[in-house]
Amino acid sequence: MRIDLAAARRRPLPLTQLIDVIFLLLLFFMLSSTFVRFAEVEVTGGAASAGTAAEAPDVLIRLDGGDWQVNGVSAGADEAVAELKRLQERGAARAVLLVRGEVTSQELVTAIERIRGETTLNLTVAR
Repeated sequence: MRIDLAAARRRPLPLTQLIDVIFLLLLFFMLSSTFVRFAEVEVTGGAASAGTAAEAPDVLIRLDGGDWQVNGVSAGADEAVAELKRLQERGAARAVLLVRGEVTSQELVTAIERIRGETTLNLTVAR
């Protein structure tokens, strides 16, 4: 007696589950990535001059943690920038930003961006 086995039928690949998996992966990567626009702050080294003495800056800014001092007068960030604008209107052209204490790189970059964005002072950063 001969027994015929039913031919094995191949089931087509279900695309619904595949689309669900791709959608979940897409959703995961979209939610786990950051969409922050990174900005650059140009910091250049000063020119080396062996024989000439450096000119004195018009404005001295001291950054110590979150505290700002402009020409020795303590002020908040907003008041310091307002003072820098006032000094610039009176003829100041060069400023030196002294970094002291526990200043984070983010605080330094924020200070440089504010000074360069709101004034046209020639800014030098010193440690």
